[in-house]
Amino acid sequence: MDSQVYDTVIVGGGPAGLNGALYLGRSRRRVLLIDSGEARNMAAGVMHNVLTNDGAPIGDFRRRARAELAAYDVSFRDDEVVLAEPDEDHVLVTTKESGSFRARTLLYAAGVRSVLPPVPGLAELWGKSAFECPYCHAWEVRDRSFAVYGGAVPSECLAATLTVWSGSVTYLTDRRELPQDERARLTAAAVPLVGDKVDAVRPHPEGVEVAFDNGRSARYGALFLHMDTEPRVEPLRPWLQAPDLESVQTDERGRTSVPRLYVAGDLGRNMQQAAMAAASGGLAGMAVNADLIREDRPGSLPEPPRPAPAG
Repeated sequence: MDSQVYDTVIVGGGPAGLNGALYLGRSRRRVLLIDSGEARNMAAGVMHNVLTNDGAPIGDFRRRARAELAAYDVSFRDDEVVLAEPDEDHVLVTTKESGSFRARTLLYAAGVRSVLPPVPGLAELWGKSAFECPYCHAWEVRDRSFAVYGGAVPSECLAATLTVWSGSVTYLTDRRELPQDERARLTAAAVPLVGDKVDAVRPHPEGVEVAFDNGRSARYGALFLHMDTEPRVEPLRPWLQAPDLESVQTDERGRTSVPRLYVAGDLGRNMQQAAMAAASGGLAGMAVNADLIREDRPGSLPEPPRPAPAG
């Protein structure tokens, strides 16, 4: 086990974890950031809607961020965290290959996994001509025809939003029976429905070809869909007695009801965007620093507001 005691171990090296490390490093905190390299947005290749980094390759952004953090007491391990647990008044974090590390706090920013619906061919198109976020990807395919897959997760609001970028948006129900409110929103947005079952999707020079079970196919400039997600919180079991971290988050600065555990990024209560994730990492970094001051100098700072009781 590493003999150092860190002020904070950060799990996750995306915008949330990196910005949390920056705030804490500049607060003269000793920080260890552990990252497995599994990023939800890596398939897209580039990031958008982050000033001075709009269109920047994700890998390049991460390398430059680490280089900037070298000015502070921030170290890195490229490894997978397999367990995080309380250790008296510390947190013990165990990795797959690098051993264990002790810290006064844990900032968990490991993100979520996207769960693609079981449509043959979709995984191969993901991040190339099939997307989820219109603000991240619609500009690059603007004025093309769009298909929105609504066969798994209702996506009528996504379809309506996409009408800003395209005058031709079609909603694929994949034979799912739509409730009346979903149909009403699609009608209001002037988005037509295709109710045939989707057999497969495949690449096409124009973007995407969708094959239906009746032998018909249609071509679109891009495919969009909402997806289910899974929180990447397995290493927190059994310490975390909740399905996810959002349900135990107690304020907008990433504090949780679990002592010494903080959350940032897509696992928290913020919109799942790179810029918002980075902002949440900064807020969590400030919360960690303030709480460590409270611990070291009792009475020096007012206590953070208590969450209102449920109900």
